[in-house]
Amino acid sequence: MIAAEAAEQRLVAELLNGSTLSTVALTVLRYESELVGIPLTELLQENDLISEAEIAKTYSEMTGLRFLDLSRRRPTPAWVLTLSENTARLKQCLIFGEVSGQLVAAVADPMDPSVSAALSDRFERPIQYVVSPRYQILAAIDQIYGEARSKGARVTGTTPISSTAVTESATGLNMLEQLDSIIDEAVDRRASDIHIEPEDDRVRIRLRVDGRMIETRAFPLESAAALVSRVKVLATMDITERRKPQDGRFTQRSFDQEIDVRVAVIPTARGERVTLRLLSTDRSRLTLEHLGMGVELRQAFERLIHRSHGIILLTGPTGSGKTTTLYGALQQINTADKHIITIEDPVEYQIQGVNQVAVDTEFGVGFAQALRSILRHDPDVIMVGEIRDEETAHLALEASLTGHLVFATLHTNSAVGAVTRLLDMGCEPYLVASALIGVMAQRLVRKICPNCIKPFEANETERRILGAPPDRTDVTIFRGTGCTRCLRTGYYDRVGVYEYVPFDGPLAQLVMKKKTTEELEAYAVAHGAITLRADAITKVNDGLTTLEEALRVSAQAS
Repeated sequence: MIAAEAAEQRLVAELLNGSTLSTVALTVLRYESELVGIPLTELLQENDLISEAEIAKTYSEMTGLRFLDLSRRRPTPAWVLTLSENTARLKQCLIFGEVSGQLVAAVADPMDPSVSAALSDRFERPIQYVVSPRYQILAAIDQIYGEARSKGARVTGTTPISSTAVTESATGLNMLEQLDSIIDEAVDRRASDIHIEPEDDRVRIRLRVDGRMIETRAFPLESAAALVSRVKVLATMDITERRKPQDGRFTQRSFDQEIDVRVAVIPTARGERVTLRLLSTDRSRLTLEHLGMGVELRQAFERLIHRSHGIILLTGPTGSGKTTTLYGALQQINTADKHIITIEDPVEYQIQGVNQVAVDTEFGVGFAQALRSILRHDPDVIMVGEIRDEETAHLALEASLTGHLVFATLHTNSAVGAVTRLLDMGCEPYLVASALIGVMAQRLVRKICPNCIKPFEANETERRILGAPPDRTDVTIFRGTGCTRCLRTGYYDRVGVYEYVPFDGPLAQLVMKKKTTEELEAYAVAHGAITLRADAITKVNDGLTTLEEALRVSAQAS
């Protein structure tokens, strides 16, 4: 919280920046404000010149505090009720929850020192402040304190509060609300995974946001059993089994959207560890247009996926977006005259018009067994989620030579490395050379936050990496300076970086001759293949990502 000197004048100046309000009109409103003793911001609202949401967002930018939309993230009643209703209404604030041992307080006016003073007197704990619109805070107060009174609860908030007392009160039945809150926070922060990790004295909650792990909150170790049990119940797992790994899934509604949650539970020395993979049911982004391919690359790939037969491989490490690209390709060719069958472990997204088979090794349904079976169902297009062994590789290659278009993924560092991987699996060179029509390797880089992107002049080393002429010194690169939207990281969301190698006649001949990976790469680059480094540098020049990100992902491929 910062001092309130000239706070309102500064706020009004920020709010009216670029406004059509005349100087005369503003002077009149200022005079009226002083005359009747009403804050100028209230008069501006009454005249529909500003909104409470605009005020809250402006406060957020001025103070550097995070803006929290309470219409998207409902406060947890157990936390809200730790503050008296009188204080909450008078100071227009509420206790939202806890993050990393700190209370989170949503306030309407972060520049009012009396708010921080009242909360500091009430709680002998560190407090992290966020800014929310006043009407949302008051609506939450009306609802939560009203519901508590209707159930006969006392809402004075006079019980002494400590870290342990609050979180222990959230165990048992209240863990339903805590898990909902965790998922809501993960969705709000665009996290792909939630990690629930037992430690010596606590349960740590971490989120993976744009590929990076961040710690968000923690609970006492006594809360672990109730939290894990709640997850198991939702995922229809055996809550009494604590010695074996278990997998499951459930659907959760968060912020007016359905989220598919894949659950994996594994026992560790400190207790059961849970990973939740969050998958939005929104299919609008499962298209090639949203993946970040350049126009030339996308057109080449689209020509490839419309071929009648052959095998197309996607390579890259876990979490590099291979499956998303495969789904985008299937969406592109998914027409009424094509019979498409997929084999996945597990089925991540359900696509209308596509027959999707889930691998279940417990019942003897592996990739090879499923592939052998679906070939009897007259498919036109087959997607194999991952080639893991020689049998699956042979079946996929042979299927592509018998009139099927086959998509599959491999874990290799580069595009041409897929050839070496297939040969190492025991596939004959003539089979690989005859069946393979194209390979795409990919990575994900973090995008620069559009809210805080700034241009910088590249130094000599950066210019050399970007391939600028030695005599050119006016090269501009971009970085994010960090803001509330990107959680001070400078990055927001991710975009794909691609390496594409079409396997034409001459390259197939080199495969037949068992040339090394280096020789295959040299030929591909010499004949115009797009490399990961080149595509990453293009995205740096386009202002999509930073040079540091480009070097990170292209170094992984070397």
